[in-house]
Amino acid sequence: MKIRTAFITLSSCFLLSSCGLFHGRHSGGHGHGSINVRGGGNGPAALIILGVGVAIGTIIAAMPEKHTPIGSGRYYSDGIFYRDSPRGYEVIAAPMGVWVNELPARHRVVRYQDCDYHECKGVWYRFDPRNQQYQVVVNPYEVSTS
Repeated sequence: MKIRTAFITLSSCFLLSSCGLFHGRHSGGHGHGSINVRGGGNGPAALIILGVGVAIGTIIAAMPEKHTPIGSGRYYSDGIFYRDSPRGYEVIAAPMGVWVNELPARHRVVRYQDCDYHECKGVWYRFDPRNQQYQVVVNPYEVSTS
């Protein structure tokens, strides 16, 4: 499992660097989709890869059409979190405790100690039936090993 994760991470790094994401070039219109994407300037240190190959620290010029403000200059869209940045919108790690209305279609449900958790792109959520929302939570497997 660790070898597979390392292979996927390294493959994603090569893919991202070949797209020019970490060299300040635009990838839109060159076979990589139409979103104008620029690297976060952090080089290899920013290569914390999300499930779809978007690195934390990546800067996009415009928010995806379907996005939701989650407070304090932060946004959520299809399982990815962003914040306002002087250069555009920066991809950030999921803020712990934040609430979202919906999850991407490609999430998985995991039953752990009689509770349902939803995992997508490395982010864990718990559904609250009273609020009818999902809250970002700590990976339940990491909590139990502490």
